[in-house]
Amino acid sequence: MSGPIPVAAPLRVHDRLRAASDGPRRVVHRSSTALYVDLDGWCLGLVSATATRVPCALWSTLPDLDALDPVAEVHRGALVVGDLAVRITRLVDPRTARVGRHEEPSPRPADATTSELDGLDLPADGGLTPAHLDRLVGRGPGLTPLGDDVLAGWFTARAALGRPDDVLATAVRGRLHTTTLLSATLLDCAIRGEALPQLADWLADPTDSAADALLAVGATSGAGLLAGAGLALASIEDHTTSRRVA
Repeated sequence: MSGPIPVAAPLRVHDRLRAASDGPRRVVHRSSTALYVDLDGWCLGLVSATATRVPCALWSTLPDLDALDPVAEVHRGALVVGDLAVRITRLVDPRTARVGRHEEPSPRPADATTSELDGLDLPADGGLTPAHLDRLVGRGPGLTPLGDDVLAGWFTARAALGRPDDVLATAVRGRLHTTTLLSATLLDCAIRGEALPQLADWLADPTDSAADALLAVGATSGAGLLAGAGLALASIEDHTTSRRVA
């Protein structure tokens, strides 16, 4: 592989890279589809064309990242992996642009994740409060624990509906140190309304195919996001009204 790696970048990823100081960065996680580094306490990713386009990552068209040297640094506002610079060629806004009509209850995953979600003891009316956070933030295995995914879906949907919850957001931000760096970063994104494409698609048009695509994200992440978004919709009485976010 030679030459710079062209990528699309969410707006805040671009801004954070531009503001970052030069120097090496600790690699938090590496796989064939994603490389995550610690960008001053915020998790910056570089993902392949087959990976989920998370809102804290640079989105490449590479089929996989196996050939990349797992050594990263920031140089003059750009990520450098090994000896290859990552060049931002397009900016994207990962916020959900529209919420369609959601008149039916959110679908439930038909696997073991159902019992894990039940174990979180989520309120049927969707009204999450700081009192629920002890059994959500950082609860569950993996880079993005299931409890965090539920919260991310909740915050994303509430932001998309124009109904953020500043009290709960402040309480969550005070607990981000209790979960993984990637999960904490994605919660920060969700509070700002920045969504995975699969979640944005389901919020805009809740078809069975959109739900299936969301449930297919990660081992349990999609199920958690869907459950959380469903709770957010349930917490707002007039959620069936179609809305467009400016």
